[in-house]
Amino acid sequence: MADTNRGAGAAAVTAAVLWLGTGAIAAALQWNSLSIGGQEAVLPLTVPGYVWAQPMPWSLLVGLVGAIVVAVVHLLVSRLVGGSGRAAFVAVWFAAVVAGGVAGLAQDAAVVAGALPPMRLRMLFSGLGAQAAVGAYWGLVQGWLPALLVVLLGRRASAAPARPSRLGPVALAGVSVVVAAALVVAGVAGQREAQRSAAAAEAIANGYDEETGALPDPYAEGTPPPTSAPAEGPVAADACTPEVATPLLGGMDAATGHRMLTIELLNFSEEPCVIEGYPDLAFADQNGNALYVDLVRGGSFMTEDAGPVRTEIPAGGSAVARLGWDAGATQGALVASTLYCAQIPGGVRGSWPVQTDIVAGAEVAVTAWALRSAAEGTTP
Repeated sequence: MADTNRGAGAAAVTAAVLWLGTGAIAAALQWNSLSIGGQEAVLPLTVPGYVWAQPMPWSLLVGLVGAIVVAVVHLLVSRLVGGSGRAAFVAVWFAAVVAGGVAGLAQDAAVVAGALPPMRLRMLFSGLGAQAAVGAYWGLVQGWLPALLVVLLGRRASAAPARPSRLGPVALAGVSVVVAAALVVAGVAGQREAQRSAAAAEAIANGYDEETGALPDPYAEGTPPPTSAPAEGPVAADACTPEVATPLLGGMDAATGHRMLTIELLNFSEEPCVIEGYPDLAFADQNGNALYVDLVRGGSFMTEDAGPVRTEIPAGGSAVARLGWDAGATQGALVASTLYCAQIPGGVRGSWPVQTDIVAGAEVAVTAWALRSAAEGTTP
């Protein structure tokens, strides 16, 4: 007679193989455009397609850990419900429904955790339960197969009582929690690795050269530069504030081992304005995080600094400030990829994308604003 104490282990392994195999076959048919109408009714996508698209070994690891979750939970529920004869068949079938649902719920939890923090609070639990429903449906459709195995093994078994399991319900419950948590962790790690690979592939496709810096990492730790710096004093009434003047990114020049970048301050108003001192600057790396750079007020190999001088910019005229630095080793490094600038400390910083070999910790010399001569022309 069928008994959940006989063949429960074999049924659990069978359920795990069916769960993983069903997901793999369904995904393969979908990817190769071989899907037919109603396929999901008999071949539910127990392992979502995005999992199989993740880089190795994460795609395989998530599938295997998910199969282990199915096996352990299936064994736990079979033992808890128990029964013999027809009751054993129903209990093992029910165990497949629960096991598939738990594995799917863990995959849903991985999606939620991988999307933290959400763009909107209402999106926090978006999608939670979707894969759990697929997993439970899989158990409903295919769970009778492990149950049938228990019946067949029960008929062939001897009259001797079944040996008790080495793992009791409490131990199995603990193992179930551990492997379900492992599935969540593996799922999150796989999603993040997929995002990193996608970001790197997009950067390379757009012409990013790995020798000019490390590939962008969407999960790199850090924060963007502040939107402004502390003001250094009161602003004069005739100052070149954002209402009358705006910074423009100028050209870059280079000599052997040395670099120079020009910033122009254009007075777009119909009246003169006054600027005195140094621009407020900050850098962000290729991941958008603040990059520490030692900003030094003064000249460099390619620039000269006359110091802060009260400078009146005529209407339509401009002043310039220049950055100078020595070339740095950029391969695999975080580099300055965005330049933030305000004409005076305390102002709101604007930003420009830049291609530089300024690395973390580099010294960058900054000159004070000085009136641009007519011979220099203007920034195009």
